Amino acid sequence: MRRSESHSLTAIAPAGAPSARSRRMLALVALAGSAALLAACASPGTSPTTAPPEPSAAGDTGAAPVALAEDQLQAEGLFDEVSSEGYAVRWLEAGESIAVVIGGSGGGGECIPQPHAAELGAVGAAVVVSFDPPDAAIACTADYRLHGWELALPMSVPVDLPTVVELVNLRGEEETTEVRIGADDLLDAGPTADPQPSLIPEPSAEGAAPSPIPPDQLPEADVTMQDAQVRWIEPGRRLAVILGGSGVAECVPTPVAARTTGISAIAVSFEFPSEPMDCSADFHLYGWQFELEEPVSGTLPAEVTVTGTTAADSSTVLALQPDDLLSAP
Repeated sequence: MRRSESHSLTAIAPAGAPSARSRRMLALVALAGSAALLAACASPGTSPTTAPPEPSAAGDTGAAPVALAEDQLQAEGLFDEVSSEGYAVRWLEAGESIAVVIGGSGGGGECIPQPHAAELGAVGAAVVVSFDPPDAAIACTADYRLHGWELALPMSVPVDLPTVVELVNLRGEEETTEVRIGADDLLDAGPTADPQPSLIPEPSAEGAAPSPIPPDQLPEADVTMQDAQVRWIEPGRRLAVILGGSGVAECVPTPVAARTTGISAIAVSFEFPSEPMDCSADFHLYGWQFELEEPVSGTLPAEVTVTGTTAADSSTVLALQPDDLLSAP
């Protein structure tokens, strides 16, 4: 019969070695010492071994926008720049605050984009200004004025290099427009300031004299064309008016002048031939360039009233969009 046995062997410690009991006591003392050291490291008032990272400046916002004064909106060249580009950005105090100026309906408010406070963005976009879009459901006046705001930065930025300003959603659809301004790009409302549109003197009654447009710069002839056509050569400043008629030039109305009659309104006058003439039946295009003495907005639709192109001396009112440009065939 097989038997299973269990044997317990006891090791014999060499002479002079501590006993098992003594070894257990030493281990407990060591553990207690370690615990005391850990408690000391975690006690209040001690400095952490690793400092937390500094918070990033990105996302910090400045004070709420403040509307610019009327004399600030009369700064030299400001109206022309906004009429051409749709916006202008300047330093009010270099490195500390900026001015953002846009053009739009004189009604202001929800008829124009409204800015939020300036933010400091990530690297490569030092200042970010976001806009709320206009309310399309509101009826707004058709006049054109400048609107501007002072935007204080959350903290100073260096101006030894150009500062990048991002205008977000100014044109809608979350589009971002990037502008760079240098330390000397300051808003200067000096004595040579441009007047606001409401303060612009009345244009001369004669208006701007026309100059012919070379035939190779006109679009292809369309024999179905019955009314005058208008195009921009330079939006807000130079206008092209195109007529179709007989190949005998004397049979075609003679251009007289174009003048600005409102913020976005232009009147163009022609003189219809007063005497009966023997006119050929072929069809030709004729075009004239008019340089406006008083510019209109180059970023808003314009209304052009053309008179004198028919024997009845009737007028034709034509809509002209900023992107309706004269293009050669």
